[in-house]
Amino acid sequence: MMGVTEAGAAAFGSLPQDYTSLQQILLELGLPKTRGRTATPRKDLGPSDMVICVKSTPDKYLPILLEGGRRCPGHMLLCLSSSWLSKSPSQKQPGLFSLHVLQAITFEAGGYTYLDTFNPPCQVTYFLEDSTVLGVSALAPLLGADLDCPTCGSPELSSLTEDVLLTRRLLAQRGVRIPPTLAFSFRPLPQPWPQHPHLTIISAQEKEVLQEAMQEAIEAFLLLPGLQTCEKVLIQSSSSGCNSQESVKVLEKNNKEGILKAALTLLSGIGERESILLTAHYSSVQPIRAQKLGDMGPFNAPDAVRRKLSLRIRATVCLAADGQPQVTQVLCWVERTEAHPRSSPTVLQSLEGTLQSWGFKQQDILSLQQLLKQWAESAMQVISDHQSELSDNERGGAHAQTDLIGVEFSLTEVNGGLHPHLLGLTAHCCGVHSTAFNLLDPNGLDRIVGPILQTMCHRSHCSLMAGKTLLIIGDGGSKKNKVWLTAKKYNIKVVLISCHPDSQACKLVWKFFPYDYRDHLQDKTHAANIAQIVQEQGLKVNGCLTFVCNCSVLLSLVCEELSLFSDSPKAITTAKQKSQTHQHLDTLHQGLQHLPEPSLYATVCIHVDGMENLPQAMKQVGFPCVMKLEYSAGGRSLKLIQNVEESLEFLQCLIDRMSVNPYRKRGFINEPLLMEYLGGQKHVIDLVVYRKKLLAAFVSDCGPSCSPYFQNTSHIMPSNLSTEKETLLATAAYQSCLHCGLENGVYNVDMKMTEQGPKLIEINPRTGGNYLPAWIQDVYGFDIIMAAFLISCDIQPHVWTPEARGFCAGISSPVFQYLRAQENTPSFEETLKSLSKKGFINSCKVTETLETASTAYLNLSSFSTKKEEVFHRLMVASQMLGLDSEEYPVKYLLSPLM
Repeated sequence: MMGVTEAGAAAFGSLPQDYTSLQQILLELGLPKTRGRTATPRKDLGPSDMVICVKSTPDKYLPILLEGGRRCPGHMLLCLSSSWLSKSPSQKQPGLFSLHVLQAITFEAGGYTYLDTFNPPCQVTYFLEDSTVLGVSALAPLLGADLDCPTCGSPELSSLTEDVLLTRRLLAQRGVRIPPTLAFSFRPLPQPWPQHPHLTIISAQEKEVLQEAMQEAIEAFLLLPGLQTCEKVLIQSSSSGCNSQESVKVLEKNNKEGILKAALTLLSGIGERESILLTAHYSSVQPIRAQKLGDMGPFNAPDAVRRKLSLRIRATVCLAADGQPQVTQVLCWVERTEAHPRSSPTVLQSLEGTLQSWGFKQQDILSLQQLLKQWAESAMQVISDHQSELSDNERGGAHAQTDLIGVEFSLTEVNGGLHPHLLGLTAHCCGVHSTAFNLLDPNGLDRIVGPILQTMCHRSHCSLMAGKTLLIIGDGGSKKNKVWLTAKKYNIKVVLISCHPDSQACKLVWKFFPYDYRDHLQDKTHAANIAQIVQEQGLKVNGCLTFVCNCSVLLSLVCEELSLFSDSPKAITTAKQKSQTHQHLDTLHQGLQHLPEPSLYATVCIHVDGMENLPQAMKQVGFPCVMKLEYSAGGRSLKLIQNVEESLEFLQCLIDRMSVNPYRKRGFINEPLLMEYLGGQKHVIDLVVYRKKLLAAFVSDCGPSCSPYFQNTSHIMPSNLSTEKETLLATAAYQSCLHCGLENGVYNVDMKMTEQGPKLIEINPRTGGNYLPAWIQDVYGFDIIMAAFLISCDIQPHVWTPEARGFCAGISSPVFQYLRAQENTPSFEETLKSLSKKGFINSCKVTETLETASTAYLNLSSFSTKKEEVFHRLMVASQMLGLDSEEYPVKYLLSPLM
């Protein structure tokens, strides 16, 4: 396909000058020029498709656009003109507007771009608009106003973010170091603020009162201890932003008359709720003089004139998909001190590299980086918290949210130590991502812009799912409360079918219908009955899913009855019946040509019909082996078998248990099986698969199991394995699911990494249970429950496996140890609540019953960016709670994961 010709451009409409600029940038990056596809309008983006639209000049957000083209090809659009977009009254949210793209530049994989028209116009699900074309302070209506889709900020939010006095007040409350500041505030809101030693505020309803107070207040300010080490004072209005040179002056501290005159000059120009700020302006840190080499005659370089320099730091922070602040980049720039302190960045460079070249110690640099990260993320958190309290009008839209900010710091040296001061914040419209710096290192784009792109996709997903109705089969007890809370958070209506009318879940969902489906031998009848309930109630269901393993076959049959998107009953049955899974994979000696054959992941697994078939099964499998039930879940009803006697004894035990309680059969012909015992470490792989494509995989490691019943004792995420081994496990789990027919869903797979490579233990054809969804959200910022919701509605989740941002580890205490700890530790429950409330640990029940002494009951976990901190918390908590003992040695159980 040829590039855009003059004739093609004319047919398309006159192209703005920014289009030419984009071609030049692509040329300099070694990427293909934009190609025209306007002769054939795109029709592939429907109402259920994600559309991220950026309206901006091409240079400002190009790293995000290119990474978006790689991660979400065809769904990342750049509009260079308002005429390329149109607004119409929203069909979903009366009073708001839907934004549609008429024409745009589409970003695809490999850096390819295309000039496209859309027929019909595609609806935007996330909008990022550069408002600087109207001027920083202009609040004129933009395309992003009053939209029914999420937007990245608004002019109103930008003004609040860049209000220097407001942000310093908020940050001072969080313990962030701000430079000493004197503020003269005109008619502020009557809002009480706690006093702070570095922030003095004089407010009045009349400017004359402020004028009279200025001289005395300025003289007192200049005598403060915090100003004794600074030589200059910066005078500005609170609305000028931290980067604006408008009405900003820097004067010598001893020039009291000049400072007073500058403040008085600004007084006449400020409006209500605005302030005049005087800020201590400290001298910047300077390079450490390098030791001179000995006299080497002609090889000696002449000394350059040493001029005083000014170093400024900018940290880029995004609000991650799970709402947590995340620093993605820290850069700096260096200028001579005579340059204006509010001048725009010159050549941006790595802070770490700059300070290393200036002669500072690595330990000092690392400590500085940790402090900057902490303060920058605190800045995003206070902005997010403050904006969540605003009305829709104050935010500039019902769905406006600040997703991206820049945090500016100065850096001084005190007694040989590096001391930063937080100066202010910049909104996303100021181009906080350096296109030039980022594109010089394209390999780092995923780390730098990946988190904000993940947020854009997640907010798009939420927009697409809002108002949809999901039919969910089974409540799963208190362990599944996160499912109902997630649905409520995203405005998703849940219709729950459960056989437990007293379950807490019944109170957390939109509609609840009791129905006893526990006899799964009658699943076809149950499916017809459930479909009839839905139809009689006149419910329009968009998707159907389950988070309970025993309901997975029933789910697929209900989907068939209601013509909903799902895996087939045959696929679910193949994956759920353990012996059938392995025997099916064992027959597949040719899979996908570029991957190993699926039979390599299967192990010897024999179904046992009864006592008479046991000898033959033992002969085929050998010892040691594992005996368990075909449809067992959660590691129950299985045992390591060493000989014939143990095999006969445990088989009789399983038969007796099921005869006492028929529902132990879980409604299936739940007969035992013998399986080859696999050596090696156990791993859990959580997969997201859509239309046969693997979208994301999360690998975690299990600690030593409690023999002979294989109870999980400890767990860590992410895996300690090498990238190669992780990839092998993820590929093996994906192939095992795919060749069983599992093509659309979120799956939980247990495997072992043996000396021969990955070997399958079992597939759970539903989302991982207990603590795993919460761990994935903590470690990766990824909502795996939302991914399951999307797939159930046949909406493609634009997701991937992000870089881990910390570690989660946990211990699962068996029932006997839990009961013993409760007995020996009188304050057990109070201590557990206190540790959880402080965020020291998290706790959840693995099972609802205390009937089996060896079954895992209570899980304690902790998250931290430092692995050693996670293990320290778990060991301290287990000792405080009395869970650490000779029978349950916590340190030993965690040691393989450290």
